[in-house]
Amino acid sequence: MTIEVSGGAGGVGAFYQDLRAFAGVLDEIGDDVRSRSDDVGGVAIDSAVLAAALLCPLEVAAVEAAAVSAAVGPSGLLPVSVTLEGSALVLQATVESYEFIDEAQKVVLDRLNAVQGYLLGAALPFLAAGGIALVVSNPALLALLGMTAAQVAQNPEAALAALRTAIYENPWLMEELTESAPWLVQGLSSTLTGGPVLPFLLSGGRWPTASYEDSVGGLVNLGNLGGLFVDGGEFGVERLEGQGAAPDGVSDIFRVQSTLYAEESEGQIQITAVGNPPSYIVTIPGTQEWSPDRGASGSPMDLTSNVQLMAGRETLLQAQVEEAMRQAGIPADAPVMLTGHSQGGILCATMATDSDFMSRYNVTSIVTGGSPIARFDIPDSVSVLAVEHDQDPVPMLEGRENPDRANWVTVEADATAGIGRNPDPEHPDAPLSPEQAHGVSVYADTGRAIDSSQDPSLVAWREQNAHFFSGDTSSDRYQLNAPAHP
Repeated sequence: MTIEVSGGAGGVGAFYQDLRAFAGVLDEIGDDVRSRSDDVGGVAIDSAVLAAALLCPLEVAAVEAAAVSAAVGPSGLLPVSVTLEGSALVLQATVESYEFIDEAQKVVLDRLNAVQGYLLGAALPFLAAGGIALVVSNPALLALLGMTAAQVAQNPEAALAALRTAIYENPWLMEELTESAPWLVQGLSSTLTGGPVLPFLLSGGRWPTASYEDSVGGLVNLGNLGGLFVDGGEFGVERLEGQGAAPDGVSDIFRVQSTLYAEESEGQIQITAVGNPPSYIVTIPGTQEWSPDRGASGSPMDLTSNVQLMAGRETLLQAQVEEAMRQAGIPADAPVMLTGHSQGGILCATMATDSDFMSRYNVTSIVTGGSPIARFDIPDSVSVLAVEHDQDPVPMLEGRENPDRANWVTVEADATAGIGRNPDPEHPDAPLSPEQAHGVSVYADTGRAIDSSQDPSLVAWREQNAHFFSGDTSSDRYQLNAPAHP
């Protein structure tokens, strides 16, 4: 199986960082050469040299001329120092320009996605009406549509398999849809309600917007009107000692994740202490309850936490995880790796960008699988490994590519290229569905390729994070939806 790696030690971001460091070195050398120029130039006016001029004026004159030339002449130290410092400034400006252009391109693409999504959503009702009218007025098209519908009705599984294959062979179709979805919903709601006024009021003033967070926030506000997406409830955190196995690599991180999805483990996270003094791995699974009603789901690992996190809001789930970390006795200076699948990865990125949380815990690394985290401004001090499958729609939801930075490694894998067999025992050779491509067990298969890869960025990542996977270990589980104690 082949994987595509971007960012990290071998990425463009690291190249920019190297150029910036080299500019700093040039500037320091220039400063040093300038100081040497002063020393050499000072020889010409040194009292001992001037006194010697009485005895051997010609020789002293030659020395003074040589000193002045060496200090400020065309090839002297001062011009060299100016050249070095000027080169440092040019190099620094070049890096800044490249980074500005990269960021500007992201902003432009975001705006284009927002505009095209909104316009498409606004036009959908008219396109649907026009399509229906065209079919009804054209007997040939009507007959063709009837035949197609009859074939689908006779063999719906074959039709579904054909659609699945088309999506797998052209993952860009799913990517385009997911990138435009937040704004498509805004445009559609505007047309269906006769204009943008009602969506503006119902979304709490968030719609229409080009901001991804405000787009999701508007959806949350809309749901709140019906009692949905309300991030509340009374839950306790209960420690379950001595449960769980410690991960010893990326594949194992997702293998441990898969055990947290088991029915008997729902609502649990795992915290592993490694070595002495210990480093800690916090393992957070993804969404386990899909009801938008917290009262019905009975767990903070639900759809409500999903949309709240994507809207950039603080969540009860984060408070529960932090309470588990407090109960685990994690010291403020101990290295912490946060690992998460799907929603768990979003929470990892959220905590890594929370300055208050980061002031209490020393998060040095996060590992995510199938998580949309590209929009999170994770500090350079945190090592990021983001694993994504081309056919998994969830990482696409943020509508942006992951940044290429020295501290951020993204691994992309094609779920059709031998990642693993279909987990459906009746169809082991069938293409994976989008839901299966998002599955944590498939990410564990990709993890094996990451663990053995010789890509420079992954080799550097493994070396940087080796202390999380070597030494004596102990693991405990924590129930996040335990009954709250009075």
